[in-house]
Amino acid sequence: MPSAPAQSETQPPPAPLAWRKNPDALKAALVCPDCRVPLESSPALRCGGCGFTVEAEQGVPRLWPPSRAAELQKSIASFKTPHSSARQSPLLRALLPPGPVCDPDERARHARVKDAMSSGLIVNLGSKSADWGAHVVNLDLVLPASGAENVDILGDIERLPFADNSIDGVICTYVLEHVGDGRACIDEIARVVKPGGQVYITVPFLFPTHPDPLDRWRWTLDGLRYSFRAFDEIEAGTSGGPFTAYVAIVPTLTASLFSNFYLFNAVRFTLGWLLWPLKFLDLLAWRSKKSYMAASNFYFRGRKR
Repeated sequence: MPSAPAQSETQPPPAPLAWRKNPDALKAALVCPDCRVPLESSPALRCGGCGFTVEAEQGVPRLWPPSRAAELQKSIASFKTPHSSARQSPLLRALLPPGPVCDPDERARHARVKDAMSSGLIVNLGSKSADWGAHVVNLDLVLPASGAENVDILGDIERLPFADNSIDGVICTYVLEHVGDGRACIDEIARVVKPGGQVYITVPFLFPTHPDPLDRWRWTLDGLRYSFRAFDEIEAGTSGGPFTAYVAIVPTLTASLFSNFYLFNAVRFTLGWLLWPLKFLDLLAWRSKKSYMAASNFYFRGRKR
């Protein structure tokens, strides 16, 4: 009887994985995103429980939960189809007004976050190509259009591929509004952070809809604190004040009178250019104890009990 064909003759070898940051600590923390069994690394990164094998996209490990992979792919495809041509239009991009957000404390606050999370296994969720430091692992659902860049892992925040109490800190800035199940994502963050580990979260409150590929959630400051009640508050407050909210909302509010794509964007972009200087009034308003009542965005930094 002829011998069975070798593994290499029946299927291609697994794509090589790019472990750019904290490879030892990262691989020790990884589990199957569905059954949470630690991943084996020989010959490929594989779950010994359900048999899930990690694939690579441009060298970046893709740890989507198998149970949700079809749903995630469908969501991404449904967003890209109607939006891709408009988003890639050089003319449309050139007409975009300056960003509406004025966050006077952002630079100092980010310095405090970096100082507090200067070592250990720190994960930035929904990163795209953000750079929080050479040791911070960036996780996102998909690669940016420009390529792998700074993304280190492809994963789903609703089913993080990390063991319980395995991460020293989590950064998640303006991402939770875009997830399918906000409560599930917050529970996952609380699950993976070690006791004593920190989180830094930013979310919108009064801000127009901006799908990527979803836009489902908003938080008041009290709501944000309650959502992260597993963490003792270090600091919390506005990360975009009432005048940011005004500059962000009024152009879209006025443009919503028109259903036509071109009229809608013409009005929105024109008012965006005219109103954007008003956001700098937040340099005065952000110190007010009442600014939270009509703020555009909030932040929370806490330590897990």
